[in-house]
Amino acid sequence: MPLNLLLRLLHEKFPVTLTAEPDIRHASVLMATGLVEAEFHLDHFGYQQYESAVVFDITEEGHAEIASLKAGAAAIALEDQKWPVMPLDYLRKIGNSVFPLRIDDPTEINSVAVLNAAGMVEATLPPPCRTRQSPQKFRQAVVLRVTPLGRTALVERRA
Repeated sequence: MPLNLLLRLLHEKFPVTLTAEPDIRHASVLMATGLVEAEFHLDHFGYQQYESAVVFDITEEGHAEIASLKAGAAAIALEDQKWPVMPLDYLRKIGNSVFPLRIDDPTEINSVAVLNAAGMVEATLPPPCRTRQSPQKFRQAVVLRVTPLGRTALVERRA
């Protein structure tokens, strides 16, 4: 993608010579849209194909586009950011719950799977998701109990 090339050029020392055909094509799009200053060299075989492109600089418009991309990516990351629940933190959260405890949240199901594998809880887990199945439909874990090993992990450590 041309914008990937633009981001890559941000970390290069100018002038940059591009010889790969996709890079030359992307550079031509960037130049046509005013995001870079570049020069293109034709081959010497009469095929009228570009042999190379030399990018001299990223324009002000190019830097503005990069800033816009970064701002958009940061906003999306903040919206979509969902911190995973660490298994032992999750064990502390459910330690005094009434069992059986049904869990639908995928991150919590992952924590239950880890705790079950470690022998800290007994649980029934959903089958692995197949690509043709809806990933959220019917995916539920059921924690049956916290095991003695899990109860030991819940005891506060004293220094």
